[in-house]
Amino acid sequence: MPRIVRVRRLSHSILSLALLLPVACGGADESRGSPSAGQANEALVSIPAQGSSTTLDIGEWNLDWFGSTANGPTDEALQFSNVHDVLAGADLDIWGLEEVVSVTQFNQLVSGLTGYAGLIANDPSVTSGSSFYSASEQKVAIVYKTSIAKVNGAKLVVTDQASNFGGRPPLEVSLTVTLNGTSFPLTLIVLHAKAFSDTTSYTERLNASIAFKSYLDSAHPSDRVMVVGDFNDDVDTSITTGKASPYANFVSDSADYFFPTKALSDSGQHSTVSFPDMIDHHLITNEVVPLYVAGSAEVFLVDQFIANYGTTTTDHFPTLAHYTLAPSTSAKVILNEILANEPGSDTGGEFIELVNVGGTAATLSGWTLSDATGVRHTFPSGATLAAGGGAAIFASASSIPAGTPNASASSTGALSLNNGGDTVTLKDQTGAVVDTFTYPASLAGTDGVSMNRSPDTSATGTFVLHTTLVSALDSPGKHANGTSFP
Repeated sequence: MPRIVRVRRLSHSILSLALLLPVACGGADESRGSPSAGQANEALVSIPAQGSSTTLDIGEWNLDWFGSTANGPTDEALQFSNVHDVLAGADLDIWGLEEVVSVTQFNQLVSGLTGYAGLIANDPSVTSGSSFYSASEQKVAIVYKTSIAKVNGAKLVVTDQASNFGGRPPLEVSLTVTLNGTSFPLTLIVLHAKAFSDTTSYTERLNASIAFKSYLDSAHPSDRVMVVGDFNDDVDTSITTGKASPYANFVSDSADYFFPTKALSDSGQHSTVSFPDMIDHHLITNEVVPLYVAGSAEVFLVDQFIANYGTTTTDHFPTLAHYTLAPSTSAKVILNEILANEPGSDTGGEFIELVNVGGTAATLSGWTLSDATGVRHTFPSGATLAAGGGAAIFASASSIPAGTPNASASSTGALSLNNGGDTVTLKDQTGAVVDTFTYPASLAGTDGVSMNRSPDTSATGTFVLHTTLVSALDSPGKHANGTSFP
């Protein structure tokens, strides 16, 4: 979409009061009249499909007091119809929803979506759900294609921080996702953070973020996890004037987490109708990063299809992202980490790390690694690199640190990587370039600190100093966070 000039932080107290209520107030009437099933299936607006049969398509959407007669849009039937038409027309595989009030309306909505099922936070099958989400409160939920996703279990998490989440602890759903005959486990978490731009609310969001990251670090250290929701704050800087983003802890840990939607923040886009910030986001763990279709995160501007969208439907836009269900079935080897400025003065400590981010093993026989001057290493006959595997080529065998996994020495006994900048090139046995990177002096200017892809093992990631990812200076033969390759 065109770049939007950001009039930053203007009247965010007004934003919070009018847009981002922190907890569900009473007043939803579960017995009120609702659209008939026939009405639910009669589309009033036409929404173009956003999903495809070859990708896993994920959406997130705050529905602005959906089903409440006391708050949100006043024409309940019209809101219901518009929400139905967007969900049905967009044709995504999984949605995370926020601010769903009426369970009756939610169930009716789902029943009118052919091929979909749904789960709301206070459903009896959700562990601790009804303890934190009452009938009249804003609730989080998921809607999913039954041909794509199977729910294995659901629970609320980080419930000891419920007050810091505005009374809305995250909903974690364990799924098995299947696409094109391939299945894998996926954890989807729907989050609706504390609202308001005052300092107290900011502190609550910050505390919730710290606790939530601690939970993910310990409970899902190597799992494929997607977090979608209304984060009620931006990830570049906070909506609270003068404050860093409360989610800076995730942004800075780029070895383990990645916000696909941060690119939208960086480009000045916004996820609400009237205000300038991206407060709705997708967050993924590093295990999901290789599956992300680079650049696919977007704000879906459905107001171009729905008249008076902000008052008839909701004040938030959906946010979308797309994934391949598995890495390419073919091998794909990338340069992932380079240490040009060896520790001390022993140039034998220089290394180049390769990672196979593809779906099958790569045969490396006859492949070469070169600097700007010439070939420095030729892989021997029979050399392979497993799918998901990594290998570090050191300049000298005697300089490989004890205990370094997946390490071998350069066939020439040198890599000759210049600290002032150089080019590293990987070629296959035919001489075709597989991957290449020209690094500047700034990435080789610190003794013993390597340069690493960010996100780690991402074929589209840029190179940054290793110490911007984690505290360790380097990680030859391992993921940046120190975990082992397969």
